Amino acid sequence: MTVLIRKDILKRKVEIYGEVETLSPLRIGKGRGETNPESAASMQILRTYDEKPLIPGSSWKGIFRSTGEKIAKEKGIFTCTGLTKQTCMDRILGEVQKLMSDDVEKAVERVWDDTCINCKIFGAPSLYSAISIFDSVATKYTIGYRPMIAISRDTGAVTKSALVTTEYVEPGSIFPFKLIGNNLPNYAIGYIIKIMRYINDGLVQVGGNKSRGFGFVTFSKLSLEVTDYEVKPNDKEGKLEALDEIDKEVSIELPKDVKGKEFFEKTKPLEEVFNHARILFPQSNLH
Repeated sequence: MTVLIRKDILKRKVEIYGEVETLSPLRIGKGRGETNPESAASMQILRTYDEKPLIPGSSWKGIFRSTGEKIAKEKGIFTCTGLTKQTCMDRILGEVQKLMSDDVEKAVERVWDDTCINCKIFGAPSLYSAISIFDSVATKYTIGYRPMIAISRDTGAVTKSALVTTEYVEPGSIFPFKLIGNNLPNYAIGYIIKIMRYINDGLVQVGGNKSRGFGFVTFSKLSLEVTDYEVKPNDKEGKLEALDEIDKEVSIELPKDVKGKEFFEKTKPLEEVFNHARILFPQSNLH
């Protein structure tokens, strides 16, 4: 039942990879105090050491977690905010640490029962993430500049030096995308794919300046690979077995190097497993 949060066993490896194309300007900004004084822009994008535009894996994970929170709420599933001191693990960490010294299995069950799907998949204090999302370094890009009115993050008012030059990545730029997950049941794969579909359909934007129409992207050349280590290659060809009591077996043709629309059509059975899954955790938040 607890395979999704177990790190001492490996039953399944999942890889989703492809490309992301920008449909509108995209801006992943540098932090305060990290600007390059030689740049023509006062608001600069994040770049690699060799000056290529970058979408950090941490930014992807933040987008996935916040989008997943919306999706879970639509389904009536509780998720914590994921913010510091506000995760499911923050509430139970002391008790879990005490249990670890006496009964590891009980500690694992406690974590399973009282953490939300986002903590299980994306991680929390003392609970490693079940997925890794790699940094996306642009392979094709054009840099644009646009004058804008600067708004204070703190007050929401126009700043004293109101006119700034914003740097961004132009539409038509290409970034690679890669996600690897371990021990993901079919409903968890479906959950991740549903998050990706929301991004692909324009329901979620990437980066900053969203109110100005920035951050719309689409996926392409997508592939899904699933390796079940305890299933012999010819035993259940075309099927993904259920990994826990919530899960359902799925018959599926795994997509390889296909357009976003075709990828989401082929993986619809996995989304349906998530849509119909009876997710009864965290128990402390059941009504």
